[in-house]
Amino acid sequence: MKQWTLFDFSAGSDITALTAAQLNRLKQIVWICLLAVICGAAASGPKSATVLLATAIGLTCILVLLKRQNLRFAIGALLWLLTLMICSLISINLGIFDLMLLGYPLVLAYAAMYSGRRFYLLLFGFIVLFCSCLALASLQGWVYFKPAVVTLNTFISLNLLLLVSGFTMRLIARDTKDVLRQLRQENDRVLKSQQEIQRLAQHDPLTGLVNRTQCELAFQRAFTKNTEQSVALLFIDLDNFKPINDALGHQAGDEVLQHLAVMLQSQLSEQDLLSRFGGDEFVVLISQWQDRAELEQRIQNLLLSCQQEFLVQQHKVQLSASVGVTLAPQDGTDFHLLCKKADTAMYQAKKMGRNRFCWYKAEMEQQQLDKFNLMMRLRLAVKQQLFTLAYQPTYDLTTQSITGAEALLRWFDAELGQVPPDVFIPLAEETGLIQELGIFVLQKACAQAKSWQESGFSLNIAVNISAIQFKQGDLPAVVTKVLAETGLAPHALELELTESVLIEDRMLVKQQMEQLSVLGVRFAIDDFGTGYSNLGYLSQFNLNSLKIDRSFVARIAQNDKDLALVDGIIQLARSLGLDTVAEGVEDPQSLKLLLRAGCSCGQGYFWSKAVSVDEFSALL
Repeated sequence: MKQWTLFDFSAGSDITALTAAQLNRLKQIVWICLLAVICGAAASGPKSATVLLATAIGLTCILVLLKRQNLRFAIGALLWLLTLMICSLISINLGIFDLMLLGYPLVLAYAAMYSGRRFYLLLFGFIVLFCSCLALASLQGWVYFKPAVVTLNTFISLNLLLLVSGFTMRLIARDTKDVLRQLRQENDRVLKSQQEIQRLAQHDPLTGLVNRTQCELAFQRAFTKNTEQSVALLFIDLDNFKPINDALGHQAGDEVLQHLAVMLQSQLSEQDLLSRFGGDEFVVLISQWQDRAELEQRIQNLLLSCQQEFLVQQHKVQLSASVGVTLAPQDGTDFHLLCKKADTAMYQAKKMGRNRFCWYKAEMEQQQLDKFNLMMRLRLAVKQQLFTLAYQPTYDLTTQSITGAEALLRWFDAELGQVPPDVFIPLAEETGLIQELGIFVLQKACAQAKSWQESGFSLNIAVNISAIQFKQGDLPAVVTKVLAETGLAPHALELELTESVLIEDRMLVKQQMEQLSVLGVRFAIDDFGTGYSNLGYLSQFNLNSLKIDRSFVARIAQNDKDLALVDGIIQLARSLGLDTVAEGVEDPQSLKLLLRAGCSCGQGYFWSKAVSVDEFSALL
């Protein structure tokens, strides 16, 4: 809370807006003047006593005005009352020789403290004019004043003036000290604020580590200082950090980052620098190292420190990280370019299985450019619908007749040629384009199935569904709309999903599957046996068939273990009331073994690969 001082009145812009402390100080001054006037009246002659008593009455009235908050009038009245009192006492006593002349500076001091500039100048002008007129009248002999003689009254008047002046000076001195103290305190606060602002501008507020800007400056210093020593720049990114935020909340995520910063810092020397760029990204500068083997060992120590288990909000947390490594000047001297290259190497480490480090290589840059180019071409292809569908026939193993088809997306690009699905589908999922592609495939496949049915062929159509499409939460609405637009019966549509889809966001997936199952849409597990192999979900979800992965089917004629595994899957499906579809059937012997095991249907080159619409129609 700000303290009031006498100097707050020096501006004089609004003398009515006084605080309680200011009002009390003003009352103190009026009281000391009142006491001095009463004492002076008691020791003065009749004329002076009359003036002083009249002044005392006026001061009493001013106290009443102050109590009633009539401040402007009270302050003006006080200053004029004291001025006129001094003028009167001078006039009836010793004139220009009177000690009361010393009271004018005191009144002017009060005016300077309590009034505005115009009021002060008016009062000052009046005092100068009065004194000048008095002096002129004395010089011209119009009035005569006796020379000053030291008397008891002189002694009392002098002491009263000194008392009032001393009290005023004491107030001024005390308030001056208060002002200086407040200025020092304010200056200290400003300095601390500037230091805090500078610290915040240079450091990450969450971990206290230096930020990107300071890291760049540190890199420049290290690179300039160590002209014969390479500077290693490590880009560290946590693996699967998002699930921690999702499961435990962002506060827990912040605690994890703070703990990780401490663990990483413990593995570094005083010459090294650890910086947080944002999110779960950290950068380390290592400028003192002997050889590549030592540097790799230090990087490995950083990875191990990330794997240490610790508690966050009563939950055990264990992390891992992927690290990209670049060297200056070998990989460049520009800090931002080195960070970009280290980031590229870090993503390569994630592709290689995470929880490892990867050195930057020049070819990674080309891979990034190729990926970017592919992404741009993919966006254009989605926008212009430059995709086609191929259809893999599904055969009844007993009758050897076609019972349905699996719609497979194909992309031929004018610049890139035929792009494999295992290349562009993951990129579509990464960029969010899979939703548009999924709708495109559904519309085309359902329309084609309806066309075949109208031609007299009762075929089912199978369409692969991505986990991203389930996460959108609107799959039932999308499928319902497509079925309504194409006129295809729901029971003729089968949606294929992988085992991993059933594990991630289980409740969301289950809810949507139940809604679609009520319509009559069928569901199949694709590539069964290669995923989580958690048999519990088979009875929890509305499934209709299992598609046995081709990696098992292809070897059943040569490998008894694969045959036993396939046989076990078929028996499991039969016990749960599920159909089975064997993928990758390529020879008569495999077909014979599958029939013996009781498999329902099959796909594979033994009959046909995925073909165009016209070629599929020819097979019918």
